[in-house]
Amino acid sequence: METFLRQWLDWPSIVEFMSLPWAWPLSETFHYFGLCLLLGAIGMFDLRVLGFAKGLPMSKLKHVIPWGVFGFILCVITGMLFVLGFAANLPDDNAYDVIVRDGFLQLKLIAILLAGLNLGAFYLTGAARAVDQLGPNDEAPAKAKIMAGASLVLWTSVIALGRMIPEGL
Repeated sequence: METFLRQWLDWPSIVEFMSLPWAWPLSETFHYFGLCLLLGAIGMFDLRVLGFAKGLPMSKLKHVIPWGVFGFILCVITGMLFVLGFAANLPDDNAYDVIVRDGFLQLKLIAILLAGLNLGAFYLTGAARAVDQLGPNDEAPAKAKIMAGASLVLWTSVIALGRMIPEGL
């Protein structure tokens, strides 16, 4: 299995691309832009669910969610470029080696997975339907507040852990 993963994660074209002098900084710029969109949209939504800016109806906030999804897609693409292109900065390493060795990267991936599971639970438990019906000054159900708080903690952890990844190398 290790041999398969090593070969599957070895993309010389991505390493070659990430070796260009402008590729890594440009990817970081897009990654941070994606983080701003993601955390900005999700953060506003979660904070409203938690009771901040109660005068704002949820129907208005739902319009920013697609921007958060777009930000997440940017982060996934650039994050994959970083992981698959590590050999551009660390020529003796394969992406597999970095994933196995870097505990911060592993924790970041787990936090992203947990945030996704939290989002799934938000929709599957009916909390999303209850939140959709909130008008100005309405209070969200406790279940939705717990999930919104977890979302904020998880996405903030993703950012903090991402910042720590170079330390784990």
